[in-house]
Amino acid sequence: MAKKKNKTKKDACYHKVKAAYKDSWPSAYASGALVQCRKKGAANWGKSSRQKKSTGGLVSIRGQGIVMSNRLR
Repeated sequence: MAKKKNKTKKDACYHKVKAAYKDSWPSAYASGALVQCRKKGAANWGKSSRQKKSTGGLVSIRGQGIVMSNRLR
């Protein structure tokens, strides 16, 4: 009797992560990214939550007590 192979379910996260990590697919980095994708959802994975830095105005540097304008540099 020949045994049947158990195929794993290849969901949207599998395809997105495999495309993003195609150079190093069978790796710990890709495996961790797959877990994070499944945790967040395929629609939200890969979107950065960081905000863009402001281009003008005042910049404050913590710990230094300095407030400088970007235009004076």
